[in-house]
Amino acid sequence: MKWVFSGLVIIFVLTACTNGSHKSEPLPKRLSDLLVKRDVPLSFFTGSSIVPIAVSSSFTEVSGWYDDETVLYLEDENEQSSLLKHHLYTGDSSVFFDTEGWIVDVNANVDYSLFAIEFINQQDEASLFIVDQEGEVQMNIEGFGNDYTVYWNPFNQEQMMMVSYLPDWEFDVLSVDVSEEKISQVEFEQAYIQWLSETDIGYIKWNELQPSYEAPLYQMHVDTGDEKLLEDQVIAFMGFSDRRYLTVTVDTVYDLHSIYTFYENGEPSRQVEMPILNTYSEQWWIPFYTYDEASSIFYYLRPKYSGDYFSYNDGYELIAYHVQADSEEQLTELVSNEPLMVSPNGDFLLIGNLFENVYDIKEKVLVSVLKE
Repeated sequence: MKWVFSGLVIIFVLTACTNGSHKSEPLPKRLSDLLVKRDVPLSFFTGSSIVPIAVSSSFTEVSGWYDDETVLYLEDENEQSSLLKHHLYTGDSSVFFDTEGWIVDVNANVDYSLFAIEFINQQDEASLFIVDQEGEVQMNIEGFGNDYTVYWNPFNQEQMMMVSYLPDWEFDVLSVDVSEEKISQVEFEQAYIQWLSETDIGYIKWNELQPSYEAPLYQMHVDTGDEKLLEDQVIAFMGFSDRRYLTVTVDTVYDLHSIYTFYENGEPSRQVEMPILNTYSEQWWIPFYTYDEASSIFYYLRPKYSGDYFSYNDGYELIAYHVQADSEEQLTELVSNEPLMVSPNGDFLLIGNLFENVYDIKEKVLVSVLKE
């Protein structure tokens, strides 16, 4: 699975003591001296071989990747949703899956052999279809909650953890085995989960009675429930299918840069500094990112300096950080902080709130996926 949580702006609880002013400051010299690759303006390139999607009035969004060169996009019309495939080079589009009601989320497993499709029916009831690459339903999950979050196990393509959200801010955590069509409840009190191995998940153990911007990071065996403390205090963390994980930390809430630490075999191996954009609230802001496990490349959007999130408008550098080599390159610059999703083969990045643009990593060009 290519990480995008990818691709979300992650918000974490922050105490009131973080409301002090953060003075803007340029990047550390190590980051400022990066060799900048050929910069690409945010314009469309007429010479691109990518064939865009012919957008109709029912178009909703690009949902993500189907395979190396094919994206999935969503259309809604007359209380029916259709999920379509579009090949970027041939321009061929076809229906992958459709249903009565409204598709609200699509999540592929690690090898893109299964897709978890969440939809809402006309009675406002949420369900999950697990479908294969042919769009055939392998499992139908319903009646567990009002909304779902899926965490596919990257080490077992037919297993996932699912958080089902209930009324009154309650939730259940469920283990799902698609091959056996088996669902079992897990005694667990955290809604954000990352896989660390075939049998272990990681999570930040937030204390609801004592809100803080950081908390301990734990590992738990999903079968036995055995816990192990990994780190004393972290703000955020992400797990990857190459058995690495990443933590976000600061020394104090007044720091101008947070530290992104990559762990390998449970030990810290690499670090990246990230300018902090202060929200002056009980929310901690983290820029969008995605991770190419095959090449161990961490793509992320970096502001040019630390400052105020609400007044910052100087653009974001799209950075490719090569974890093994501990080296970075700037690919291009974007106007705003937007979701990213790397393709299965690592050749492309979907970019945008609707994934409306694609960045060709080899050719260093950004083009629109949509044709009005």
